[in-house]
Amino acid sequence: MQSCPHPTSEWEIYFPAPDYIGGENFQVVRCRACAQIVTVPVPADIGKYYPAGYYGDAGGRRFPAVMEWLQEKLYVWRSRQVLRRLKRKNPRVLDIGCGRGLLLRAFQQAGCDVTGTEFSDDACRFAREKLKIPVRVGLLHELNFPDASFDVVTMWHVLEHVSDPRPTLAEVARILKPGGIFMVAVPNFGSPEARLAKAGWFHLDMPRHLSHHTRESLARILGEAGLPPKWFSFLAPEYDTFSFTQSLLNWIGVRPNLLYNLLRGQRAKVISAGNYRGSLLVILLLTPLLGLVSLPATLLLAVFGWGATLIVTAVKK
Repeated sequence: MQSCPHPTSEWEIYFPAPDYIGGENFQVVRCRACAQIVTVPVPADIGKYYPAGYYGDAGGRRFPAVMEWLQEKLYVWRSRQVLRRLKRKNPRVLDIGCGRGLLLRAFQQAGCDVTGTEFSDDACRFAREKLKIPVRVGLLHELNFPDASFDVVTMWHVLEHVSDPRPTLAEVARILKPGGIFMVAVPNFGSPEARLAKAGWFHLDMPRHLSHHTRESLARILGEAGLPPKWFSFLAPEYDTFSFTQSLLNWIGVRPNLLYNLLRGQRAKVISAGNYRGSLLVILLLTPLLGLVSLPATLLLAVFGWGATLIVTAVKK
């Protein structure tokens, strides 16, 4: 597999985009050497771009209760979809970048033997302390899982946090059993929402998102890894309706992702206090209207394969 550090000589620049939390500037480029759309420069210390409130606290919520309830119900539905397609008893499931562990809990409740990974103890504190789910800390290639040791591997909005996804996908293929299922969800960089909002797209999240994916680009690198895609979906209601609203607010010029920050729990704030009265007034006036439009709009976009979330289910050869 070709190594690609995305050298500057190979950059095809799309547009500049700032970190909405700290204001530092980055760029979205296409690397001609590996054909991947990426964030540059890649931060030497990515941890400093995840403020203390990013993961919330182990005892509290990150978002309003209704949003977390919806997310949990959808995780249950998705886990059942995967297990119906797998058709194996007592499968072993690995969730890479499991976060708070809610997807793993859904698999666990369905009778699976579950394991999670995260890159820090803070990121998985809720999963470990509240849900009692086993989580190993470290990068996937550092954890040395045995060959063909899992029936299901998931990466739910995690692959975009990797600058070069190909080594990660090769490792997924190594630890997945033949006929096993890999479910991966990423923001859809090819969606009309992303193309319209550009630097203001809610899912861009510079520089925490280091790679950016379309249906075609993700299918290509999955196929190269021996994980040919079998099913595609373009709808994640718990993300898409809000992303539609926040991206349009960003596009018209309010303080980027301010609504998102307002909805986060008190210990999960990521934007510092400031004089945002103008933006708050616009949010107050427009959010109810955009919220009403968002559900039918995101459903229609998903039907045509243009949704802001891209979910691919692949089966190992």
